[in-house]
Amino acid sequence: MEFKDIQNTWQQQSEETNIPDFEPAKQKLALVRKGQRITQLILGITGIILILFFFYISAYKFSGTLLGMSLLISVLIIRVFIEARSRQKLRKLNVLLSLEEFKAQLISYYENRKTLAFKIIPILLIVYNIGVIIMMYYFYQYLSRGFFYYIVISYIVSFVVLFYFIRKQVLAELLILKTLQEE
Repeated sequence: MEFKDIQNTWQQQSEETNIPDFEPAKQKLALVRKGQRITQLILGITGIILILFFFYISAYKFSGTLLGMSLLISVLIIRVFIEARSRQKLRKLNVLLSLEEFKAQLISYYENRKTLAFKIIPILLIVYNIGVIIMMYYFYQYLSRGFFYYIVISYIVSFVVLFYFIRKQVLAELLILKTLQEE
């Protein structure tokens, strides 16, 4: 085989080879990472506010408020940890693998997120609401009725809005998983 034959063969192979475009996948991953950072930031700020409130009301002095605030703070710390681990797993996805291997990694990632969304997060939400109910008992005893009702109404509105955004995120992730599994 002469050099011209090798060169022709190489040119034919390079024309036949179709390298997949990973840019859309990179952009989607960047959006998911950004969303996770925002979620972590919101959870972190809420946790800091609760910790400050914990010390402001001296919750550590009374067993009931200690239990209620501990539940609230613990759930937020666990949730921040879950999101940090999830971001870490997402960061480890290798976009330079073959399309099938990358797709398998994404499916695995979203299957784990699905498990979180349907098993872990509901339990955390229940525990968080138990903490809120415990604290509402003390708020009812020690705050004016107007301020107590303000807290109750704002909590319900906040919870509904939070639930809406969690649901929206879970549905988007389920759609991505379904799309990946169908391809």
